[in-house]
Amino acid sequence: MLLALFLIDLAAGLYLFLPLVGRRNAGVKFYRLILITSGALALCALVASRLAHATQSSVLEAIVVGLTIIVYVTLRYPKRLIFRIPAALLGAVYIVAPVMAWREATHASLAWSIAGAISSVALLGSVNLAMLLGHWYLVVRGMAIDPLKRLTIATLAATIIKILVVTIATIAIIAGGAWYEVAIRQGIFFWMHAGWGLLGPLLLYPMVWGTVKIRSTMAATGILYVDVVAVVIGEVLGAWLSAIVHLPV
Repeated sequence: MLLALFLIDLAAGLYLFLPLVGRRNAGVKFYRLILITSGALALCALVASRLAHATQSSVLEAIVVGLTIIVYVTLRYPKRLIFRIPAALLGAVYIVAPVMAWREATHASLAWSIAGAISSVALLGSVNLAMLLGHWYLVVRGMAIDPLKRLTIATLAATIIKILVVTIATIAIIAGGAWYEVAIRQGIFFWMHAGWGLLGPLLLYPMVWGTVKIRSTMAATGILYVDVVAVVIGEVLGAWLSAIVHLPV
């Protein structure tokens, strides 16, 4: 179920952060790329949920796959209801599905599941979409730098939100007497999660922003590669720890 959780969080993040890019800037082909990528991730999450017998998550992920196909087919009609309604529904389901996946994977309360889902979706989505967009500048020459600037700022905001959620959850763990279990028995995972998944993106942000400001998109993309690796490692370890303590650490 942890695999399904990671996949649906990533798929949701890629789709939900697309408005920061803008269709006019990146073009229809970039939107198709993201829809194909997020749809494939959702499909893999569906398979993983079915194998884990997570009924509610698998239903939501099946809806995501179906809506993604509809949005992809109707993408050529951006101003018509035939596109706008499925696109809005897909966004809504992409908000609910990660929360349900968090509940089924970690057995956390609804409030903690919402906090964990939102923070993970934001961090995974913003960083990975920024990296993919950085590559797109090699395809679309002369594209405005503003979309990458917006996504870069979004990565910083998402990192801060994630740090706040983990900090509050850690305080709850200490108060509940489970600190030894997390920081000592599972210490290698907890401190790697804190170092790679939380401090990593925070320390890399000034370098990414500096290269984006001077429109050095190739350099920014290279740094974002490292950012993606750090975030993915951090989120995988964080999900594992969250399943142990039932809190989004």
